[in-house]
This record gives sequence, structure tokens and C-alpha cells, in this order.
Amino acid sequence: MRQPPRSRKARCLAGAPRSSAKNGGSIAGCLLLIAFATPGWSAVPPETAGTRRPQESELLLRVYINREDKQETALFLKREGNILAAGTDLERWRLRWSASAPVHHDGTAYFELSSVKGLSYRVEEATQTLWIEAGPDVFEATSQSFQDANRPQPVKASLGGFVNYNLFGQGTASRAQFNALTEFGVFSRWGVGTNQLLGRDLGKASQFIRLDTTWNMDLPDQLSTFRFGDTITRTGSWGRAVRVGGAQWATNFATQPGFITFPLPSLKGEAALPSTADLFLNNTLIRGIQLAPGPFSITNIPVLSGQGEIQLVTQDLLGREHVITQPYYAGPNLLRKGLQDFSYELGFIRENFGFASNDYGRALAMGTHRLGFTDQFTGEAHAELFQDQQTLGFGGAWLWDRLGVFNAAAAGSHQEQGTGGLIQFGFQRQAINLSFGGLVQLTSRDFTQAGLAASQPAPAILGEAHVGLPLNSWGFVNLGYIRQNYRDRQGINAMTASYNLTLGDWGFLSLSAFLPVDGTGNTTFLLGFTRALGERTTGSITHTTSAGYDQTELRLQRNLPVGTGVGYRLAAGIGTSERFEGGISLQNQIGTYALDVTHYQNENIIRGQAAGGFAVMRNKVFLSREITDSFGIVQVGHYPDVRIYAFNQPVAKTDRDGMALIPRLLPYQNNPIRVEEADLPLNARIDALQLDAVPYFRSGILLDFPIKPLDGVVLEITLENGQAMPAGATVRVVGAEQEFPVGLRGQAYVTGLTQQNRLRATWRGQSCEFPVQAPDRQDPLPNLGTHLCTGVQP
Repeated sequence: MRQPPRSRKARCLAGAPRSSAKNGGSIAGCLLLIAFATPGWSAVPPETAGTRRPQESELLLRVYINREDKQETALFLKREGNILAAGTDLERWRLRWSASAPVHHDGTAYFELSSVKGLSYRVEEATQTLWIEAGPDVFEATSQSFQDANRPQPVKASLGGFVNYNLFGQGTASRAQFNALTEFGVFSRWGVGTNQLLGRDLGKASQFIRLDTTWNMDLPDQLSTFRFGDTITRTGSWGRAVRVGGAQWATNFATQPGFITFPLPSLKGEAALPSTADLFLNNTLIRGIQLAPGPFSITNIPVLSGQGEIQLVTQDLLGREHVITQPYYAGPNLLRKGLQDFSYELGFIRENFGFASNDYGRALAMGTHRLGFTDQFTGEAHAELFQDQQTLGFGGAWLWDRLGVFNAAAAGSHQEQGTGGLIQFGFQRQAINLSFGGLVQLTSRDFTQAGLAASQPAPAILGEAHVGLPLNSWGFVNLGYIRQNYRDRQGINAMTASYNLTLGDWGFLSLSAFLPVDGTGNTTFLLGFTRALGERTTGSITHTTSAGYDQTELRLQRNLPVGTGVGYRLAAGIGTSERFEGGISLQNQIGTYALDVTHYQNENIIRGQAAGGFAVMRNKVFLSREITDSFGIVQVGHYPDVRIYAFNQPVAKTDRDGMALIPRLLPYQNNPIRVEEADLPLNARIDALQLDAVPYFRSGILLDFPIKPLDGVVLEITLENGQAMPAGATVRVVGAEQEFPVGLRGQAYVTGLTQQNRLRATWRGQSCEFPVQAPDRQDPLPNLGTHLCTGVQP
């Protein structure tokens, strides 16, 4: 912290050089200066005593502000009974002060404390202490934010690639079929490209279909992504997503995982004394905070979406408590003020995805842009442009008095058949005690948009409403209503209801119903009970009843572990139709395998599946499970069989080259990777056992642990007269700069040796050289014995 310039008296008290005439000269000079600067002594030289300049004296006082010891002694001025403080000190203590009429002393501006409104003070001469009392409004405001500004920076990927495969086969007594899904990926510092290929009915009427071919280039600093190739459009509240082949530029908030898009609540208050505070969210403590005196604000408080309540309980130095309570409503479909969310696409509509490889149709330009105009209002615009069809619409979301979020949108379209329109209204409220909402969308007969076939009319009405009611320990009730009116087929008009109850350690009970309103469907009820039977094992029973259908299903399932292990499932269906299933699954470091047998309608069906992958980096192939996320390649010297941990879970062992593949890393986040120290030999030099991996999306990252063989040796140096080289001499490898000291009995510890070496020992300007051969590395600290140094006298 920068301190204000000190006066000559302060410099004398601080022990300035006594020989410096500038700083007071001799001891007598300092004493004379201090004497003239004490209260009652004039600080003005005698030759100017007759002028009108007011008397000033310097005071060194320990400072207390609102009974808080500032742990410092500051220099003040006493002038006509007033105490003046340096402006730099007032700024450091966060006291509001007026910059008018300063008094300059030794190059520093001083201001009268009495000019600060709301501040009082007293000087305790016996202890040389200044006591300041100030109201909260006298202090400059402080602000604390929960938003983490120190986000990790991802490491650009080196050139590499990966391949995934998923082989599936099934057979009955009369027919067998084999399918395969493969994915090829390549990545570099410019992004990652993937290509998926589907093979159907292999071995007979084989058919190969290209699925998506895409190049992704993420820009984390700009929260955006460029995509080239096959992609899916993003729409606003009323648009329909379609597949296109072309280019897309869109925001991508996933490139900064901690980034929160919707407005977060804040708290404001003031503290007269230094205080501690506890912040509660819906009666749950989330963080403790230290508050300085004065006004304060706490921003970007992390909350759950919906309605809730924030409480800040403060306690000052005197033990007095104060509670600030503030309700809030956070809407996830709102954007913070000034934040943008957009997506622009240019390309060709893709038809028959999954059935044809290169079926591209009409050219399309589409754009969606959302903007947070305020924390309470987010607006959006969406446009679709074909050669013979255009659609444009606007919408918005409003937060109303923490009641909930209202949505509205309107759009119009034009095509050869005519023009059409769309309107949409909605409301959403989420709360701990009651949640409800609904949405209705109406279109005219000639309205059209992307995602509708040329001859397909838009639905006349799309509507839904829902209510969620918690019953505390008695469970949770959901009620819903769905209405969909189509112009070319029968619609849906039905109510839904569900009830869920947690029975503690006994299990989980659920009941749901589907109730057609107009009698065009069948009423259906479903009752289910699930119980955990272990860490990965569950058992369940489900009964479904409807018109002409009555079925009960029993299921026992054990899921695969995160690492290597086995899982299984057994199921039996009894009632209208009988069905029996059994399966076993196995997972290791290089793949996942499953075998299922099903008996249904007097037929046996056998299914088998094998999935895995491999990565290529550093000119080496690494076998792995399917690579669906980012991954890392670890290098631990050349040590084999070293266990590697990710998030404190064992994930791999190094191969004979000291390398291992770490799958399932989270992109753009810190992934702590640790090496098991017990697996390293004694002669290993360990500079770090843990590194943080921050990879790009679906890319590989290299983690080279600074662990190498310890190349140090011990040797003894003797002189021609038989005495040991004196302690304090130095020795180094000829051609290297690093020197090593010689200790007692002529012993020296030297590193950096190669196969053949010459060492030079130096003592008081004398030196000698002698050869040294590389040691046997099976010894963690080899002793090379005695070496003769000629030409050096002790």
C-alpha cells in the first residue's frame, strides 16, 4: 500500500540516516526538529514568526475508527485547534472528504477532519491515540460479487484425432442383422471436426449413410462458436429447429461453464462497524462474508431459478445483529441487461436425415437474436428467408414484480399461397410453495415457417397449462392440460396428473394418469415403486392399465460403475403380453460390451453390442472407451504402471512408455489430474504430482508431469597430498554453468551427468579436471567413489 510522504520529523523517528544533513543532520538536529514540532512549539522559523501563517504542529497518533484498531500510526497536523489528516490516509480509510481548501505540508495535502460531515473525533494525549467515530454514510461504498472472474483458460489442442465405434447385432430364429455406427474426429488449435457414418444390415444388403459432418471452432473469450457443415438451427420462442448444411455463427455459453445468463439478485445495506455476515438462500447458508464499515452491495448472488428469498444476517463488533430480507424472482429465459444471445445460419435444408447421405434441398438464411434490454425485459427477433418464402417475428419476456415471467410473440409469413400470422402468449411462475404457467399459440391457415413441409399447414392451436403443488413430506402433485388442434389430422385434448412421494429409505412411489377430455383416446393409469438395493442396484415394479391393456413389469438392475466393472438387468412383464428379458454388461478401460436375451410373443431375440474408441496423439495410438467428451494424454517420465487419478477417482495406468489416456474430461473447466506417488521409484525427481487440465471441446490435451529420474551422484575429491578437497570449493561439469559446493571430507553432490563427463574442481583460483563415467541408474543415489584432483594446493 502506498504511504504518503513523511515529514522530516517522521523520518527522524523512523531512523533516517543520521549522517544526512538533508534528513536532519546529526542527532542534535533531529532532537531540535522534534522539539520545535511538538505541541506548544512553533513550527514556523523565528525569522517568519511575525507573519500571519497559522501555527502548525505534527502529531504521530495511533488510529481507531469506530473502535476498530487500524493497526497503524499516522502523521497528522494540528492547526488552530483542528486536526488535519493526509488525503491519502482518508482515501485509504475509505472516508468521504472534501478536496477544497487543502493545507500542503511537505508536499502532501492535508484536510480538516471537522470538515467531514457525520464524523467526530477526539485525541487521547496520554496514549497518543486518535479516536474517530463516523456514520455509515461517511464511508465509501464497497461491493462484493459472487461471480468468479478468474475462469480457467483452456489450452489450445495439438494436432490429433480419435475414432469411435458402436457395433450392434441382433438375431432371431429366422433372421440376423448387424449394424455399425462410427465417428471419426480430428482436432487442432483451429477446432475439431467430426464425421459420423452409419452402416445398416452389414454382410447382406449393406447400406452406408453419412450422418453429420461438422467442423466446430469455439471462441471462449467471445462466448461464441463457428460451425461449418451439418448443424441444427437455433430458434426463438416460436420457431422450429431444422437441419441444414452450411455455416452457423452462434453464442455458446458452454465455453464459460460458470457464466450465468439470467439476471442475478443483489443486496444493499450499510454497516456502522466492521461486521461479519452470513448469506442465506431459502433458509440455507451459502456463504460467510466480511463487511467493512459503510454502505455495501453484494451482487451476482447465485440463486435457483424461480421465486425465493435471500437473507443477510450481519453481526458487528459489539455483537449486535441485523437481518436484511429480500425476495427475488429469477427467470432462466431472461438475459442480463446488455447480454446478447444469437444464432445465424446460412445453408441448405437437409432432407431424410438418417436415410440419405447427401439430400439437401432449398437454400435458407435464418437468424435469431435475443437482447437483455433491462434485467426485467428481454426482447427477441427471428427471421427465415427462402427464395419463395419469408417469415419474420418479434417477441419478448417480461419479469413482473417478482410474480413471474410473461412471454409474448407475433410473426408473419409470406409465400405464393398468401400471407399468414402467428401470435403467442405465455406465463411462467416457479416457487417453492406453488408453481404454475401456460402457453398458447395461434396461427392462421396460410402461416408457414421452416420445419413445415410445403403442403403441411401449421397447427391451428398449440396450448398447455400446468400446476405444481408441493405437499411437504406428503409428496408432490403435478396437474397439466394439453391441447393441439391440427388442420390435417386429429388433435390432442387431454389432461395429465402425477403424484410422487419419497418414502425415505423404503423407496420412491409414483402415480400418473392420462385423461382424454373429448373421448378420442383411452384413459391410462400407471403406478410404480422403485427402491435402491445398493450403490448401483435398484428394483422396481410398475403396473399400467388402460382400455384392453393390463400389464405388470418387474425389474432388477445394476448399473455399470464409473470404472471397470460389471452390470446386469432382469425384467419380466406379466399381463396382456408376456415379456422376459435378461442382460449382462461389462466395462473396462478400452470398451463397453453388452449381451441381452429377450423372450417376446413366443420368439427369442438375442442382442449384442460392443462400443469403444481410440485416440491418436504424439504419433501413438491409445485404446479407450467411446470418446464423447474431451480427453487428456498423460506423460509421467518413462515410468510404467503408475496410477492416474481424475477428480480423485482412479482412471488409468501408464503404459511401458509412461503414457496414459484420461477420458471424460470436462471442457473449459479445471480437471484435477493426479499421479500416485507410491508407484514412482525412489530415484524419481518429482516437481509436481497434480496438474489441472483445461481442454477445448472434444479435443485432446497433453499433460507432461515434471517427473524425471534423479540424475544426481555423490563423489569424493582428494588432493595429491592425500587430503580431502577443502569444504567450500566448487565443482561443475565442463561445458555447463551450474556449480556445486564441496562439503566435508571432499564430498560433492553433482547432477546433469551424461555417459562420459569431465568435471572441474576450483579452490582459491586453482582448478583441476578429471573424468567421470555415467553411473548405474539402478541405485537411486550412486556413489562414484574417490577422484584425484592434481594441481590444487590446500
